[in-house]
Amino acid sequence: MNMIQKIMNILMNPNAELINIISIPCTLIEVIIHVNMCLVLLNIKTDRKHKYLCILIITLFSCISRFFIASPFNVILNILIIIFMYLVFFKVKLLEASIGIGIPFILTALFEMISSQIYTLIFNKQYAEFASYPLYSIIFLLIVYSCLFVMLQFFKRFNVNITLFTNLNKKDYISILITVILGFITIFLQLYITAFYNNILPHSVILLSIACLIAYFFVSLFNMIKTKQLEIANRDINNLQLYNSTLKIMYDNIRAFKHDFNNIMNGIGGYITAKDMEGLTKYYKSLFNDCNNVNNLAAINPETINNPSIYAILADKYNKAANKNIQLELGVFIDLNSLHIDTYELTRILGILLDNSIEAAQECDRKYISIRFLMDYRMNRQLVIIENTYKDKNIDTFKIFEKAYTTKPNNTGLGLWEVNKILKKHDNLAIFTSKDDELFKQQLEIYLPKPSLLKI
Repeated sequence: MNMIQKIMNILMNPNAELINIISIPCTLIEVIIHVNMCLVLLNIKTDRKHKYLCILIITLFSCISRFFIASPFNVILNILIIIFMYLVFFKVKLLEASIGIGIPFILTALFEMISSQIYTLIFNKQYAEFASYPLYSIIFLLIVYSCLFVMLQFFKRFNVNITLFTNLNKKDYISILITVILGFITIFLQLYITAFYNNILPHSVILLSIACLIAYFFVSLFNMIKTKQLEIANRDINNLQLYNSTLKIMYDNIRAFKHDFNNIMNGIGGYITAKDMEGLTKYYKSLFNDCNNVNNLAAINPETINNPSIYAILADKYNKAANKNIQLELGVFIDLNSLHIDTYELTRILGILLDNSIEAAQECDRKYISIRFLMDYRMNRQLVIIENTYKDKNIDTFKIFEKAYTTKPNNTGLGLWEVNKILKKHDNLAIFTSKDDELFKQQLEIYLPKPSLLKI
């Protein structure tokens, strides 16, 4: 009993040394939650070795800076170290690393403000009056870390990450942005007002205010997630409609091929009987083209083209080409989700290049377009190659990217100029244009980041 009394006396009296000791495991807990929240929010897949090393190094530096560097310089140093660790261990971009550290820090600050109000309700005193008391400090930190842990589980449960909000249409993007901004402004203002009138307002009003703030935060997040899920569902429905249209074309072609199978075999037999190898060769080429069309249609499916946005644009352009009797060949030799280019910008580029290819190919006797996605390991780059037959052999491959340059009447000539604008915004993107007597070629080059010299 005397031992318990001594422990309680130590915990319930000011003790700066004990507070510093307690801060070490608390820093570890906070770093664990922050790193895991970063991994969830950025949708990062990493192994345990990298994650644990990152947590250990950040915790070590945080503790050292707490004891040996004055505030606020220790906070600034911690932020820089955490960003650097995320860049090294998780191979993210600087903006993503900033988001990965920014959101957990904002949530921590928010929950500290809420916890200080809860603390005031429980003990009827401001937390600042007892910040040097170990027991009260532990209770305060437990409330904060519990809120952060609940938030982390919420993010995991509903798969909340920044990729969830990519490729939103403008209306949804503005709606979510306004909701987030107004939400944070409302929360901070309400907390400030509650703190200012803390000694005047009844405890029940303060408690209700805190409960409403927490409820608002979670409801807002839930609504944003549902908005994005509806957007994804709508996109998937459109993709299924496009897929159904390609299946219908393929089904009709297979039915026609099956219906003519006996005639085809009789034709082959006739050439063999007559020993007309030249005629059989020509006949085979025509038959091969029909088979190739069916094979190309089979390639237009969500399993081969595993990026929904790219699938939508390719399926749409394929159907457009098919309606104009243009033969379109597709080759996908790379995971389309691994392309190092923003999906929205890639679909814009593909749409412009394929529209131009369709317009050019439909004027030719041989209506042909080829699209290939492949990896050039020698040059460490990804390639999107579009080739098509064309009629105007005098086309200038340099001027086509100038504003208002066009070879078509009543055409603005802004398509390739828009492509060039997108490419100029990125250091890893380029386009190479060439032509020969038969084919016009556009080669989009996506250069990959150089491998890091730092090995872990």
